[in-house]
Amino acid sequence: MIYSKQQQQEHVKEILHYLYVIALQDARIPIVVPTNQMTAEAALAVRAFQQAYGLPVTGEIDDATWDAIVWAYQRQINPPKPLVLFPNGGFVLQQGDSGELVYIVQVLLNLLAGRYGNLATVTVSGIYEIPTADAIMQLQTISGLPETGKVNQETWDRMASLISQLRLQI
Repeated sequence: MIYSKQQQQEHVKEILHYLYVIALQDARIPIVVPTNQMTAEAALAVRAFQQAYGLPVTGEIDDATWDAIVWAYQRQINPPKPLVLFPNGGFVLQQGDSGELVYIVQVLLNLLAGRYGNLATVTVSGIYEIPTADAIMQLQTISGLPETGKVNQETWDRMASLISQLRLQI
């Protein structure tokens, strides 16, 4: 497709606007006021973005750079929402329960046990058995929570907080 000079300028201004918004939150990228011209300052900002996002550093906006800028812009203006898995209200997960939520709790316990030596691992079975209750009680003890061996909202929130601090390798 052939673009007119005006269309090219509109595209440059659009992508520089995205880069401007990203730079407001990312100190690695210099802030450049969007214009319809690819200036030396704009190329410097593009190079900084490319370096920060692991792209070949050229200062030019190729397809990969365009896509990465749009992706970063979209994430900034519309950040991902947290996944809320634990039921609301007075729900309590306890010994004898089973299902997907028990699987999740057991996986989280094992992730935490891999980081914190004073937590035991559990078998991921989807069944809330004594070892799972014991591991939850250990977590509650360490966290200064009431030691019930049951997962209520407070215990869940503490597990989620500890998990968010881990640098998980996916």
